Amino acid sequence: MEVILIKPVRKLGKIGEIHKVADGFGRNYLLPQKLAIRATELNKELIVKQKHELEEKDKQIKSEITKINDLIKDQKLIFVRQTSDDGKLFGSVNNKEIAEKLSQAVSYPISHLNIILDTQIKSTGIYKVEVRLHAELSTEVTVIVARSESEIQDYLREQKTEKSTTEPLAESA
Repeated sequence: MEVILIKPVRKLGKIGEIHKVADGFGRNYLLPQKLAIRATELNKELIVKQKHELEEKDKQIKSEITKINDLIKDQKLIFVRQTSDDGKLFGSVNNKEIAEKLSQAVSYPISHLNIILDTQIKSTGIYKVEVRLHAELSTEVTVIVARSESEIQDYLREQKTEKSTTEPLAESA
């Protein structure tokens, strides 16, 4: 199936590009999500005319998301959970919980689909989690999972000392 992208799609392309994709991917994802339209002759002509307009709209969305990313990037999300003696959680911290807590922190609705977890969070510690609100823009938040408030303070102190030791020292001449 040939489609014309009307929004940028991660790992596929930019607005106005024509791509041949698997039928299922086009029918079940790109078309219903309004990320692409079928590449008919009429649609090709329309997209050529509307491409500039679509790109301008995308630039506006990008600028809004850049502002939101600036709010998000310094966030530390804290989860206090029950754990076993060796620090393993009874359950896990998932992308829905992270999205919910992040939405409350920045007062902007963030979907769980925008939270990208490399691995499941099943033990206490400090994790970096990617937040992708746009196909071309992403940022990271810090997720801290601990048993108690005192453990959280320990993690935060540990993180501050790591930052101070990794910063370059001023050279004296």
